[in-house]
Amino acid sequence: MKVYADLGPSGRRKALYVIVGIWILGSIIAFLRKNREWNKVKGYLMKGASKGDGVAERILERIDPECPITIEYNLAIAEPFIRGLRHPVIYLPEKECNEKELEFILMHEYLHWKRKDLWKKFIINIIGMIFWWNPLAYLLCKDLDQIIELNCDNAMSKKYSEMDTLYYLDTLTYMAGGRRANFDEVSSDTLGFVKELEVRPLKQRFHYVMFKKDDKKIQRKMNLFILCVSVVWFMASYYFILQPKYNIPQVDVHQGDTPFVADDENSYLEEQKDGTYIFYYGKYSEKLSKEEAESGVYDRYLIIKYNEK
Repeated sequence: MKVYADLGPSGRRKALYVIVGIWILGSIIAFLRKNREWNKVKGYLMKGASKGDGVAERILERIDPECPITIEYNLAIAEPFIRGLRHPVIYLPEKECNEKELEFILMHEYLHWKRKDLWKKFIINIIGMIFWWNPLAYLLCKDLDQIIELNCDNAMSKKYSEMDTLYYLDTLTYMAGGRRANFDEVSSDTLGFVKELEVRPLKQRFHYVMFKKDDKKIQRKMNLFILCVSVVWFMASYYFILQPKYNIPQVDVHQGDTPFVADDENSYLEEQKDGTYIFYYGKYSEKLSKEEAESGVYDRYLIIKYNEK
């Protein structure tokens, strides 16, 4: 901040323009990168479109007859997922599933749509683009999918019995096999049935569904604690304020027993021949060195320049 303050008014203004310009440029680059990922997803989906047998459509109609979601089959993907904010589409891979497994998959993606999870992810992506320089934005985006999936699993377990819930978890394991990694890197605008074929995320989802009743109180406390810490941490990152100009508060100047408040209406500086200044405030005066007068404390006062005549 001292370096910034020493730049002077014009230098600080230029520095502020540079900082804001870098911020805007970084946001534009982040948006272009994200848009390229979204277009890459479209390219994958256009290559592998195929026709289904109509079973999935009938199951989805049983789940919600008025559901606007459409279903498409695709050879280029290896996991089911939902995509589309205004026109949601469930994409199904060419993988053999029985009717019960297909019901679990469609119900899972339907709940994503019902809970507006795609909109949540979209908003978080926008926040990540705007605050691209803030490490907290990356942490927020990093675990977003897992948090959404855990909440969706919780909603699924409420709709089915314990035996069906175990069958649902078995379906998760089955669909996690044989994935194609090239699609995982660009699926930032989708919500899949099984996001990553890794032991830890899958194990976490299993534990959350099977032991959620036992851990309910602990989870609430932990969620509240994490939420509070995250909010405080995020807000604290904005406590560094760029202040291009500092005006000192008006202070009582005492001469004997007579108080006087100096301001820009009743006080001024007069430059002397030797480069020093005299500070006049009311009926009082004070001699200042050139360094003192140009330190910034007296910038608010009128300066009368020295005239040899």
